Amino acid sequence: MDIILYNILVSILVIFIGYIFGSIPNGIWIGKVFFHKDPREYGSGNSGGTNVGRVFGKKVGLIVILLDAAKAIIPLYMIWLFLIKVPLYNNLPLMPDIVTKYSGGDISGYMIQWPVYWLSIVGASLGHCFPFYCKFNGGKNVAVFYGVQTAAGWLFGIVPGLFFFLVLKIKKWVSLASVSCSWLSVIISWIWAILIETGVLTGSMVWLGSYGPALECNYVFAIIATFGATILTIKHKANFERIKAGTESKIKWMK
Repeated sequence: MDIILYNILVSILVIFIGYIFGSIPNGIWIGKVFFHKDPREYGSGNSGGTNVGRVFGKKVGLIVILLDAAKAIIPLYMIWLFLIKVPLYNNLPLMPDIVTKYSGGDISGYMIQWPVYWLSIVGASLGHCFPFYCKFNGGKNVAVFYGVQTAAGWLFGIVPGLFFFLVLKIKKWVSLASVSCSWLSVIISWIWAILIETGVLTGSMVWLGSYGPALECNYVFAIIATFGATILTIKHKANFERIKAGTESKIKWMK
């Protein structure tokens, strides 16, 4: 099979798997099973953790946020592990691991030489926001985006997360804090990718921003992060309209 065609087919499959996982409507299922209500009929009209917390309580909202983050992280790592461990092409896995790639190893024999597993996040984001289980009416991509960025590395998730609480403390708008932090994470992702692509970061330095030699946070990661933040921003359009009109609700639990 032609290598380019093989890459295309694997890419499509990875997106599809991500979409199936991302479409799991945690907020809706929990609302209907335990409270006999659909969270989309209350508050901001979506099934994300913030609105679920507003409707059913903070603890339930936190559970939904964690589950929504997990439904993106789990398929990402499953696909990554499969691609770098299972020998399917010339007695080699489809992809080289990050240590081999950035330590001068020979990767010419691998079918896929770029981190295709990141495309699962495209699917997960689309599935979360537009789940086919629920007439394509889902969440706003916040939990999926920050879950993946945090899973990718402390630099991409934890640092912007601290900025999230700073904005939240000052402005008291969850929507503004979420969107602002997503773009800070995107900026950091692009800076890191540029440092890798220009050779400033080499060898083990490549994974200094993460938790070790696992996921490759290069330009593909930065593109996917930009995609996720764009969807997140678009889904918050109504929130910004309410901020402009002075009707957006503010949190009361942070002094």
